Amino acid sequence: MKLFYLSVFLVFWGISSSWSQDVYYEPGQAHIPGTYDFVLKNGNIIRGQFVRRDSVSYLIRTKKEGDQLLPIHDILRADLVGGTLRSGPDFPNGFPFRLYFMPTAYNLEKRSLYFQSSYVLFSRLDVGITKHWSVGTTFQTLSPQNFHTVSTKLGTRLTSRSHIALNMQYIGIRLNERLLTKIGLAQGIVTVGNSDRNITVGAGVTFSRQGIASSGVVTIGYVRKITPDLTFISQNNILVGDAIEPQYTYLTGLSSAGLRFNRRRHAFDTALLLPIYINDGLVRTSPVPYLSYMVRIGK
Repeated sequence: MKLFYLSVFLVFWGISSSWSQDVYYEPGQAHIPGTYDFVLKNGNIIRGQFVRRDSVSYLIRTKKEGDQLLPIHDILRADLVGGTLRSGPDFPNGFPFRLYFMPTAYNLEKRSLYFQSSYVLFSRLDVGITKHWSVGTTFQTLSPQNFHTVSTKLGTRLTSRSHIALNMQYIGIRLNERLLTKIGLAQGIVTVGNSDRNITVGAGVTFSRQGIASSGVVTIGYVRKITPDLTFISQNNILVGDAIEPQYTYLTGLSSAGLRFNRRRHAFDTALLLPIYINDGLVRTSPVPYLSYMVRIGK
């Protein structure tokens, strides 16, 4: 049965990926009007609007550097990012280290502080300690003793387009006045791409003394910038193994998809969460809207 739901999640992720595939052209082929990321053979990326071409070069118009002439043999490919240079402000994904409530392998900037509020009920703080190490905490805004987490992430960049990380997290949930459930999570993460377009795959395990939350965890995330200030995000979590509440509900996974509205120092996330679980032998889901606000504090 678990294999069936795993297949459903993978199919969903595949459809999302296909729907959001990069549009690109090889030099010499017809172009589509709009703004492109010109990927050069030396690894540099230049964002600009196609103006004209001849047999040996392309003329593109950029915001910061004005018009530039790019030799055809220096261009590896050109990815269409949508819109034109004059369609509005172009903000990058300023929070590439996080999908919705699961991390990617991207590191936080050194000595940086980030704040996130979900539904106003939950708050999160993340701090970049060094180039490769960050820590964070999440808590119920008005009653931290009822729900709180402490996490740490160690990561590094393998190549210009790939990162790896190890994320560890302690979770405390108060079920009643006497019982505080303590859950641990350890997960290895790989992210391939850049901050605006990437795929994240993670695999790990949860563990608890009470045994009510022991499970393997697989995370699949997809990020793609679709307009100069809008990013599509899909986060999918698959639980493999024991159930969260074996006597009542078998939670098998959580799928989500939505949009991130990017601004210069902050962002808004809106998404639809679809928890998949088995109750009394029936497969059920209860769609839940997700709202979140993130801001970078300080420089």
